[in-house]
Amino acid sequence: MKELFKQLIVDFHKREIPVPMQRDIPSFNLPDKLHKAFTLIGMRRSGKTWTLFQKMRQLFDEGVERERVIYINFEDDRLLGMSLNDMASILDAFYELYPGLIKEGDLYLFFDEIHSVQGWESFIRRMLDNEPYKIYLTGSSAKMLSKEIATSLRGRTLVREIFPYSFREYLRHIGEECDATLSTKEKAVLKSNLNNYLLVGGFPEVVGVDESLHREVLQGYVETVIYRDIVERYDVSNVQVLRKLLVHCLQNPASSFSVNKMYNMLKSQGYAVSKNSLYDFMKYFEDAYCLFSVPAFNLSGKKASMIPCKIYPVDPGLIKAYSVERNFQHWSALESAVFSALRQKERQINYFITETGQEVDFLTTSDEGVRQLYQVSMSLKDEDTRKREVVALQRAMKEMGLKETCIITMDEEGVFEVQEGKISVVPLWKFLL
Repeated sequence: MKELFKQLIVDFHKREIPVPMQRDIPSFNLPDKLHKAFTLIGMRRSGKTWTLFQKMRQLFDEGVERERVIYINFEDDRLLGMSLNDMASILDAFYELYPGLIKEGDLYLFFDEIHSVQGWESFIRRMLDNEPYKIYLTGSSAKMLSKEIATSLRGRTLVREIFPYSFREYLRHIGEECDATLSTKEKAVLKSNLNNYLLVGGFPEVVGVDESLHREVLQGYVETVIYRDIVERYDVSNVQVLRKLLVHCLQNPASSFSVNKMYNMLKSQGYAVSKNSLYDFMKYFEDAYCLFSVPAFNLSGKKASMIPCKIYPVDPGLIKAYSVERNFQHWSALESAVFSALRQKERQINYFITETGQEVDFLTTSDEGVRQLYQVSMSLKDEDTRKREVVALQRAMKEMGLKETCIITMDEEGVFEVQEGKISVVPLWKFLL
């Protein structure tokens, strides 16, 4: 194994590192006094590896020699089946290649998809305890955020979630990053780009890809998630039902989902599966950052379990990739784009049901306990639609004690002054930027 790691390290040092597009990653630095690993997690193909390249480029620009950087991708097929004991060979291989660097300055360790190795946490903890390494990790599983991992690393990791491109990053990728003020022509171009973003989504590899390949590429991503992140990791045998469940969710985004209803539907179609398995499958989808569920707010115990959650894909592009509708449903992509933006800012997201049965799409709660309501609507031009959305928000504002709320539309902007306070109408492009 040591000889293999030598080859991997040499290959990396001779290879030209790509110049990645700059991602908006908050506080993506490890000060000398902060002895922790930096962990990036997210769905496959969302840009974790290229974010590592971004960090490497930064280090090289700051004068760090390439030989002080080790990059290992643990999903390299030559490393399949490696054990925790094999990981010790990485540094043995490095110091045999570069014996003069043993006591001279820092080393920067970049370990991609490290969760592929069982027990990786203890190796990283040992590295942090014994030497002043700068360590950057990636993984495709929310399990890297679990209490067990946090306990194993004893608070020695900082975690950043990597999602597919935000709309701002999408614009940067295509060279159309916008200023605060826009001319009429620039605004028209921006809206056109927004429509494309809702169709294509933000997975870096598919931005600019011919539409005929878009569906095939994204469905390939999902198949990889099914087999590599779920079937192999959790030893799932009922792959047919697993795939059918995920496809059902991707074909019905931004809508209510009930395990009980799904169980009855599958049973009526002759599929053998337990409700517990369906609950487990839904957790696995979220672990893999492919799909997210949003529960209703302020419900507890048995009553809460009886209320359907709402489901959203990690990226609006997955909606088009799995859509069977002849006409693309922009409303679901609009609502999913809003969810994705909120999910990257707020950890607690619910939808809200008023005491009179009206529904508000999102209620966020910040770490400081600040709450905000968001309603999403394609347009408020229809009087009945406008009345329905405003009345639901008014009722929710009253019940939650909030004075300001927001309706996000595709293109409209304005303010409604109501008895409960102020409802701002914000176009999607402005909300996302």
